[in-house]
Amino acid sequence: MSEAKKKFERDGYLIIDLDLNAVDLDQIILDMNKINASEQKKLNPEIYHYNEFPRLIEAWKQSEPVKSLALDSTVIATLRELYGQKPLPFSTINFTKGTEQPLHSDYFHFGSMPELMLAGVWVALQDIDPDSGPLAVAPGSHKGPIVLPEDLGITKVPKSMNDVKENYTVYEEYLSKFIADNEFEVITPKLKKGQALIWAANMLHGAGAIANREVTRYSQVTHYHFDGCDFFYNPNFSTRKKYVKRDLSESIIN
Repeated sequence: MSEAKKKFERDGYLIIDLDLNAVDLDQIILDMNKINASEQKKLNPEIYHYNEFPRLIEAWKQSEPVKSLALDSTVIATLRELYGQKPLPFSTINFTKGTEQPLHSDYFHFGSMPELMLAGVWVALQDIDPDSGPLAVAPGSHKGPIVLPEDLGITKVPKSMNDVKENYTVYEEYLSKFIADNEFEVITPKLKKGQALIWAANMLHGAGAIANREVTRYSQVTHYHFDGCDFFYNPNFSTRKKYVKRDLSESIIN
């Protein structure tokens, strides 16, 4: 086993340098600004916004540089080494500034069978200023339990975004206690332009308060499932007796 894979399995995250052209990264920023200023932008639902700054989703459909970054050969090769399967990129989110989102696991949003075949790759499109509300991770937290709404005493299947928000608030409150009880250290790695932080499926991550709201934090996260899974599911709407499957056939970036 490589040292990188050992670190990833131990800590739940890995930072790698991407051999990227600065001009291409700058073009992503230009494309982001153009899309955000247009009527064609698609944003994360309001319930997942924790401040006024946009969380641009599916920009890969309008920007070739965004798509190219999601398919970066170094990222794909690293993920294949870490998971032993072909990565399937299916979702991008582009950020202009910090999200101020509390620590959370992407696995509450994107499940797989076999479980935990999911990774997030967060790429710095600029040198990340410590005052921007930088990305934060809790090393080792990926070894925590897989949590579905039923585990939190939630019995109501969401029928609206308000219901999803209500359930998600219960989840966030659970995580706050879980982090405190397990005394996880929360760190903010110093990421430079062109560096990528890969996190494991259940790794807790988020962003702290923005110290200077004028400072940008241009970045892109791509989520990857992996080939060889029986199916993918949406944990928000699932129980262990009934998984609500997610169809990636039209959303996989290819």
